[in-house]
Amino acid sequence: MKNKKDFMYLHHQMKKNYRYFIISLIFISLGAFFEFLGPRIIGVTIDSIIGNSPFDLPIYITDIINSIGGKDFILANIFIISLAFIIITLFSASCERIRLKATNILGENVGYNMRKDIFNSLQSATFAYHKNIKTGDIIQRCSTDIDIVRNFILEFNNLIRICAKIIVAYIFMFGISFNLALISFITIPLITIVSIIFNSRVIKKFTEADEAEGKMSAQVQENLTAPRVIRAFARQKGEVDDFDKKNQIFADLWIKVGDLLTVFWASTGAFAIVQEMTVICFAIVFSASGSISPGEVITFMIFNSMLSQPISMVGRLVGNMGKAVVAINRISEVSYCDKEDYDKGLNFVFENEIEFKDVHFSFDNEVIFNGLSFKIKKGETVAILGASGSGKTTILSLLSRFYDVSQGKILIDGININQISITSLRQNIGMVMQEPFLFSKTISQNIAFSSANINHSKVISCAKISDIDESIQKFTNGYDTLIGEKGVTVSGGQKQRIAIARALYADANILCFDDSLSAVDTVTDLRIRKNLQENILDMTQIIISQRISTLMDANNIIVIAHGKVIESGNHDHLCNLNGIYNEIVHIQQDIIDQTNMEAGE
Repeated sequence: MKNKKDFMYLHHQMKKNYRYFIISLIFISLGAFFEFLGPRIIGVTIDSIIGNSPFDLPIYITDIINSIGGKDFILANIFIISLAFIIITLFSASCERIRLKATNILGENVGYNMRKDIFNSLQSATFAYHKNIKTGDIIQRCSTDIDIVRNFILEFNNLIRICAKIIVAYIFMFGISFNLALISFITIPLITIVSIIFNSRVIKKFTEADEAEGKMSAQVQENLTAPRVIRAFARQKGEVDDFDKKNQIFADLWIKVGDLLTVFWASTGAFAIVQEMTVICFAIVFSASGSISPGEVITFMIFNSMLSQPISMVGRLVGNMGKAVVAINRISEVSYCDKEDYDKGLNFVFENEIEFKDVHFSFDNEVIFNGLSFKIKKGETVAILGASGSGKTTILSLLSRFYDVSQGKILIDGININQISITSLRQNIGMVMQEPFLFSKTISQNIAFSSANINHSKVISCAKISDIDESIQKFTNGYDTLIGEKGVTVSGGQKQRIAIARALYADANILCFDDSLSAVDTVTDLRIRKNLQENILDMTQIIISQRISTLMDANNIIVIAHGKVIESGNHDHLCNLNGIYNEIVHIQQDIIDQTNMEAGE
């Protein structure tokens, strides 16, 4: 593993699955024994059945042979040898089948655990973490990287199997000829050393290639998310060129990885050939000198040839180990990301007042608020006005604890929100974003998103308040209409109104509109706000908008600039101040007059 954290992460994912690993180890050992038992029978047959050498077998096996008539009986019924081979082969195949089944279950269970862990981690990750990650890269970690680790578990099992075969083979081989076995064994440490050196070099290349694939996946995801924007600006060719550059970098990196792998595989293959030829030469010499019998030479060479392929496979497995180490590191990064503790803290229900008390906040070394202070009474409608980048949306993000303040306090009913559980806090706050996200579900499911069960009458009631019911009724399937991916089956204004209905359905005590009426006309805007006032008593509303006609009926209008509140009061009071708000009113007066006229006021 790259570090202890990665090892502990893999260990955690394998919990409750080690029994499959142990089962595979048991049947790896049994399978290796039966696999090498066959060649040993060949040597005994040549030397002691066909030849005249005494049986070089355990005493209990020799007694069995003698009890059935000795070597003459076996020689007369040579099919017994064939039958023994068939039985041994069946045992070996059964062991391999059980090993593979246990390994496959282990691999799939670990893959399942990792996918579940990543998804759970993403759900509890901080908002700041989500702002800094690329969707395509995360998708790759959830798919490609997990598949690499899952396959590595299968291949790691093969590596153990190879080690078991080597151990069993050399137990037999050292029993035949110590010197010849020692000559055969020399290449294994050499291959191991080369593998370790190679692994340290290839991990760096695999990391670069994986990161390049993540960037490529991120661009594909962005293009699938924003096809309208790309076509609106005629950027198809530019996007193709950008992707081609990333694709070329990715291909070049994998060519370099492939070059490293081919050198390594060729080297291990050459080692195996040299080893086999060396063993053959020394076996001939030892046989000529009478150190080992012809049957033992044949048995030894069969053992040695059976090891040549597994030893050469070590190189491929080490290469895949390098990929797996990189993949585990990338997956564990998501698992160990900064998380929110949803349930830690007090449960509460909003009763009296929200207060921003001397709040300071910076993001990416940029000061957003520098002593921001204001209060919101329960049941009030408070509007927030300010220039782009003044921090209007950040106020809602701080209130919902997407971020924590750098200095100062945000109090609800006198309690610092840091002491309130995040779940309880957000259940009291209904958020409607300027660009709300709708899921690929029915309209009813989107509106009732906060609940496991859908109350259809409540869905319709919320839709009527948000002035979307009439539009929904015109759809062929009404509230059962399936909203396409990213909400493509509804307009921007309809999407915003569905999002308002979704916030209302959650029964939050504080309703926040983050410029979420920008895509509807001013008359619909006015109608929605009237519906809210008439149907939801005691609802505390925070409205962010650049449209004065949306803000002017608020109990209190807060104007922020330079990280502080510079003006506050109702519409009439602010107009009399002749400040920034009054200037904006004059600029938008025609819109205000037109709205009042169309609304019949």
